[in-house]
Amino acid sequence: MRQIEIMIAGPHTSIQDHGRPGHQALGVPEGGVLDRDAMRIANALVGNNDGAAVLEVCLGGLSFVLGASARVALTGTIEGRLSIQDSTGFHLDVPSYRAVDLKAGRVVRVNMLTDSNTAVIAISGGVQVPLLYGSMATSPNAMIGGLEGRLLRDGDRLDLGEAMVIDSPEMQIKPLPSVLSGDHAPIRVVLGPQDHRFTDQALTTLTSCDYRLTPVLNRMGMRLDGPTLAHIDNADIPSDGIVTGSIQVPGNGIPIILLADHQTTGGYTKIATVISADLPKLARLRPGQAIRFQAVTLEEAEKIARDHAHDIRQLIASMKPAPPLLDAGALYGLGDTT
Repeated sequence: MRQIEIMIAGPHTSIQDHGRPGHQALGVPEGGVLDRDAMRIANALVGNNDGAAVLEVCLGGLSFVLGASARVALTGTIEGRLSIQDSTGFHLDVPSYRAVDLKAGRVVRVNMLTDSNTAVIAISGGVQVPLLYGSMATSPNAMIGGLEGRLLRDGDRLDLGEAMVIDSPEMQIKPLPSVLSGDHAPIRVVLGPQDHRFTDQALTTLTSCDYRLTPVLNRMGMRLDGPTLAHIDNADIPSDGIVTGSIQVPGNGIPIILLADHQTTGGYTKIATVISADLPKLARLRPGQAIRFQAVTLEEAEKIARDHAHDIRQLIASMKPAPPLLDAGALYGLGDTT
């Protein structure tokens, strides 16, 4: 069986895929990877299908050792690197959005991320854990999926699927900041479903003032800091359904953006919902960064989603063979990358 062993799990590493849509009526969160664009691209780079399970790394600090030869790629961060080592002193730095073929025994490290809160590592064959409601994704708050429903720990061993026969060269994709980075463009939202419960000034404030991400964020949601959003009466409603990207405003008037592991229902007003095309941007934002919201119509959101999906397909289609890496091990006769 092909495996990897987690040496240092880092603060918040989990197994993720597309999640469990369609089961919220049973109380099962959708979950899934925070940055779906990064997952699709990483899987394409290593020859997996786009829904293969990956390692989602929040903040960084992960290292693992390969128990079999594999192709590996890091995405979701432009400045991040894979640091490859072995017991002989071999060392190789691999940029993001580039695949690399590695022998068994290589140690793969991701240092602390500096330009993104979340990154994705795909390994050829994909991580293999039991399916639950058609998904391998981990929802730690619900304690389901992945490996025992929890974040990864030091010493965990993860099975890998059989890699597709790869006779192609190592591939790379040129990351486009306009598509892949957490750039300064506004986060686009569709107002509602309870925007009528807020004052006109609150709606103006939402789309005209900057908010800042606080350190209070995880896979369930991110708390913002900034101007308060006033309710016409109060923040309470009968519990209704939650979707990823819902902007919930409790009684203190400070918005919270709900992410992949959100609760299935909630009893606070939701002033707006982040459009699907902009959800990956949220995964890359770091505490302290400022964001601004821009309201769009439902029809505009649907067009943006189609255009964004087209852009990602085009980006994946633009994959090309990568130039040779500077191999310090080979320079000094310590090893090779294959």
